[in-house]
Amino acid sequence: MRLPSMSTLRRIAVPLAFGGNSEQQHTYFAELHRVGMVTQLLGIIAYSLTWLLMPDPYHPNFSHAVLALLGMLTSLIVRYRCTTLPVLTITGACAVLTLTFGLRTMADAVHHASFWVLPVGVFMTLAIASIFNGGLSYLAVVAGVWWNVGHGLYPVNAGLPDESWAPLMIAVSVLFGLALNVSFSLLRLRNYHSKVELTRLAFQDGLTGLNNRRMFTQRAQQMHGAPHGGMLYFLMIDIDDFKIINDQQGHDAGDEVLVRTAAIIADKAQGHLCGRLGGEEFGIVYAGDRDAARAFAGALVEAVSQAFHAAQFVSISVGVAELDRAKELGHSYRLADEALYLAKRQGKNRYVIA
Repeated sequence: MRLPSMSTLRRIAVPLAFGGNSEQQHTYFAELHRVGMVTQLLGIIAYSLTWLLMPDPYHPNFSHAVLALLGMLTSLIVRYRCTTLPVLTITGACAVLTLTFGLRTMADAVHHASFWVLPVGVFMTLAIASIFNGGLSYLAVVAGVWWNVGHGLYPVNAGLPDESWAPLMIAVSVLFGLALNVSFSLLRLRNYHSKVELTRLAFQDGLTGLNNRRMFTQRAQQMHGAPHGGMLYFLMIDIDDFKIINDQQGHDAGDEVLVRTAAIIADKAQGHLCGRLGGEEFGIVYAGDRDAARAFAGALVEAVSQAFHAAQFVSISVGVAELDRAKELGHSYRLADEALYLAKRQGKNRYVIA
């Protein structure tokens, strides 16, 4: 069985421990916000019912009980309005700790607190496993939970055979809670990577790694529609005699030509939108004036012919047209396409600007 590499382990372990990078946290935020809101509401309801249902002879410390309730309500309001995962984590921690503080206040009021808070602590440890993303933040909150409910109470029966039951239950609940937390975090991490991969497949060409036609067109539309943008030129690029390469040398050789040509385009077009439009056609939206676009197209034609010169001759033809913001994007595409075919008729391995 092949063991995972250190980089793979690090890629998994870091999000599980610390909650992931900023992009992952942004993805997790919506889910954790909903789960946390529901959990906090249930906690407030449970706390309020516990207080209301306490029998008459037992009354908790009123100021402590009110302080706990205010803390829970405040954290709920802040959580509802927050927009980042770190703030969400902090408000969740405050809600959990104020809830356990309030429950400890209730337990102290009915006496035999050591009996009541043990199941409360176990329940809280397991219940909050899903609302914290990152094992370290979860363990920090759990430590606060057990300090809240257990300080000054344990060991209860020092020196007796049942003395070890309380720490054993605490340890087991923390381990089970951490396992649950890691399981939830792994599910979020897998969903995140699946979403990233689906996005890549939807907007990236699988062979060349460039933007696919959908992504290229969307971004070109955005640039074309920008009201205060500078001059833009659309370059339509076609590999000359590509069908002959496929027929004579095979599709593997054709794929290699596509990949190498795409790499040259990506290298030369740094800072400019580029993509594969389909088959052996590529596109670039060049930001600059007419002279700069002409020089860029010439340099691109030269770079492709030079890159393949040693093994075989491969060239490209390029049609260039200004993106006219006063007209639809398709108009500029048609002008570039006409310029491209004019370059083909003039002998290929060249560019024509409309």
